[in-house]
This record gives sequence, structure tokens and C-alpha cells, in this order.
Amino acid sequence: MTPAERSLAAAFAPRPGEAAWLADARRAALARFEALGLPTARHEDWRFTSLSGLAPLELRPAAPEAPDAAALLARAPAPDGARLVFVNGRYRPELSTRRGLPKAAVVSTLAEALRERPDAVRPHLGRLARPDDHAFVAANAALFEDGAFVQLPPGGALDAPIALVFLSGGPAGAGAWGTHPRSLVLAGAGARATIEEIYLGGGGPYLTNAVTELVLGEGAAVEHVRLQLESAAAFHVSSVHAEEAAGARLAAHAFTLGGRLARAEVRARLAGEGSQIAANGLYMASGDQIVDNFSWVEHEVPSCTTTETFKGILDGRARGVFAGRIRVLPGAQKTQAHQMNSNLLLSDDAIVDTKPQLEIFADDVKCGHGGTVGQLDDAALFYLRSRGIAEAEAKSLLVWAFASEMVGLVGTPSLRARAKNLVAARLPAGARLLEAA
Repeated sequence: MTPAERSLAAAFAPRPGEAAWLADARRAALARFEALGLPTARHEDWRFTSLSGLAPLELRPAAPEAPDAAALLARAPAPDGARLVFVNGRYRPELSTRRGLPKAAVVSTLAEALRERPDAVRPHLGRLARPDDHAFVAANAALFEDGAFVQLPPGGALDAPIALVFLSGGPAGAGAWGTHPRSLVLAGAGARATIEEIYLGGGGPYLTNAVTELVLGEGAAVEHVRLQLESAAAFHVSSVHAEEAAGARLAAHAFTLGGRLARAEVRARLAGEGSQIAANGLYMASGDQIVDNFSWVEHEVPSCTTTETFKGILDGRARGVFAGRIRVLPGAQKTQAHQMNSNLLLSDDAIVDTKPQLEIFADDVKCGHGGTVGQLDDAALFYLRSRGIAEAEAKSLLVWAFASEMVGLVGTPSLRARAKNLVAARLPAGARLLEAA
């Protein structure tokens, strides 16, 4: 075993007073993690992404406090509605608010829900995010301390987004640490909600290993937005596992902007006729960053729709990876599924590997996929320069034109504005762009 594998396994400890079913699930997940080990290039789904930087780290459990928590939280915008804040995997009530919730809606920590409403949690926790063949999910299932629990009643609607903020930080020279946030969202039939997950970090090195399960009832509509702004020394792996009943709609957006190595996964099961998923992602990397996006959508029944759009902007010696798979099972006729990955390379040393895939076992479908890799258009850049625009601003305009499509796909206005500001901040002339917008 590598030091990272040994230290993660050693971090497991029984939790006094925990329900027997959860304790059993934790032990089984630990055994599965020890059997699997961290993925390597021999694993097909990880063939382009090496964990060689993570493997030698001794990942101790995170300290209860982060000295820079206040500064990190200041980077998260003030909440429009309810906000739960977790520092190094632990809930901080003094930094959180649960205002603006309709009757019968539950927004709590997962630890609270396990104590107070176990009958609501037990049927779903670990049902979609199974540790069977996913080492990071197995580690999360064995080691998670807390996270978020959201339960919306049938027909319930939230006027403002629910913000789930996960902060990671530690004192300088304290070594590496790991956190394993776990979230569960249950949307009843016809419910409407927007869930925002924000990951912020300072210092490092550290590992954030996050798992979110989304269960959408019949006709439910959920917009889920992940903003990943980890420190430059962080390893970030997050996976969203979704199941949709008939007529449900999920819009899942992932903005990956930070981390030394970052992997964002979305895995969805369309289990009811007429269900839809729009899976979108924008990743920006520079220096020696590695950014990996992975998607798996399974069509089980007829008349479902998948739209996937992912874009990458890579500079320096950065590496980007996209691997997307849409499976149309036998009997899932009238499926519509489209997948596109486009990448913009801003330097000669940036690398991208793109692998969109379709597996179709039905014959009455409309499916397509594609991938592109290119650089800035010299003619467009010359045109802007000839109009008196400085080179840095001209390049920023062209990059923004490429990225803005992904920002525009976010449906909630406040979250769309937030994503716009974060993306623009990564561009040399981003402030000027925001002024002109």
C-alpha cells in the first residue's frame, strides 16, 4: 500500500453511539477501499490522470479548526438563503444560517439527520454512490464525519439557492490532511430547488474527497452548481450521483478553477420516462495543474434526454482530461443524447485528452458526440489588435467568448453572476471585461 492508502485506512475508527447499520456500512466500505487501493493508470476511467503526487502523502485527519477559515469564508459571497458552512469537514453553526426555508423543508447537517430522522436517510445513503468499484467513494463512506442533508417535500419550492460551503485549511508546516464531506439531497415529486456547493481551501497539501447523492422524485427539478476553488496544493475529488424519476429534470454544472489535481465526476441514472439531465462543465487550469472531468449517464427507460457540454481552457503546462460515457440500455427507445467537449489551449505545452463515448443498445435513438481541441484564432486576435485593443485584453476577450457559453447555461441569476465573476477573475483583463459587461 502507498502512504496515502495506509494513512486513509488508519484514519478509520468506530464511532460510539452510531447506528449498527451505519457502522456495518462503514466497515464494509473500509474493507472495499483496502481491496481496491487508489486508482492507477491501469484503471480505464483513470488512464489519463496520475495520482503519483497524492500517493506518497500521509493524510492525517483534518484538525477541527482552520486558522484561515474567516479569510476563506470571506471569498464566499453572502448567502441569498440558507447556508451551511463546514470547516475541515465539521459543521460551524455560527457561520451558517437556515433562513428562508418553506414549511416541511429540511436543511440540516447529515449528522443531525442521522440522529433525528434516520428513517429518511437510511434508504438512500450509499444507494447511488456505492463503494463497490470506486476507491474514493469507499473512502468517503468509511470516513465521512458530516455533510449536508436536504429534504424537500412534494411540491415544495425554494425561492433562494441553498449554499453548502466546505472550507479546508491548516497551519503552515502541519503536514497533509484529508476531509470527506458527504451530502444527501432528496427532492420530492414536483419539488424545485437550487443547490450550490462551494469548495475553498488554503495552505496544504490536503485532500478533499466529496460525495453528493441527489434523488429526484417524479417531476422534480433541481439545479446543482459546484464551484471548486481549492488551494494550489490541494487534491480534490468530488462525485455527484443522481437518480431521476419520471419527468424529473437535473441541471448539473461544475466549475473547476482550483487545485493541484482536481477531478469532478457526475454519474446519473435516468430511471423514469421523460427524465432529463443537462451536465455542464467549465475547467480552467494553468501552471502544472491537472483537471479531470468524468461523466457517466445511463438511460434505463424510453424517452429520456441527456445534454452534455464541457469546455476546457488550459495554459502553461496544464493537463486537461474529459471522459464521458452515455449508455442507452435495451428498451430505452426514443432516447436523445448529445455530448460535446471543446478545449482551448493557450500554450504549446498544455495537453488535453478527450474521450466522449456512446454505448447504444437500442435502435430508435438520436445520439451524437464530439470533441475539439484548438488555439486562439490568429485572425480574430489580429482584428482586435488592429482596433487598438492591447494584446492581453484581446486574448481575454476571445477566451471569455469561448467560456461565456458555460456561464450562460446556469439558470439561477445570482449563481450565474457568481460564476461570471470567478471566471473573469482568471483572465488577465477580467476586471475590464466585468466593467464593460
